Amino acid sequence: MNIKLQNELDIRQVAELKLQLSEALMAEGNISLDAADVDAADTAGLQLLVAFVQQGRLKNKSIEWRNVTDCFLATSKLMGLDDSLGLNESV
Repeated sequence: MNIKLQNELDIRQVAELKLQLSEALMAEGNISLDAADVDAADTAGLQLLVAFVQQGRLKNKSIEWRNVTDCFLATSKLMGLDDSLGLNESV
């Protein structure tokens, strides 16, 4: 399943994104997160993604990051979440 993240990954998008991520965890197959459009992220958005990646690992799901923007990567590193998100494995 491919999930395309919006350009602003913030608290305003968390509820909608949580539904998408929950569906992905319940679906069969691997999961791809496309971050090509992400140009801003806040703590709420990143926390949701960290929880998603952790749940995916518990369910033995393969989660691949694609097209990670410099902004998204820099914000994740600044918050110390790049390892928790699995970005160092995919980027």
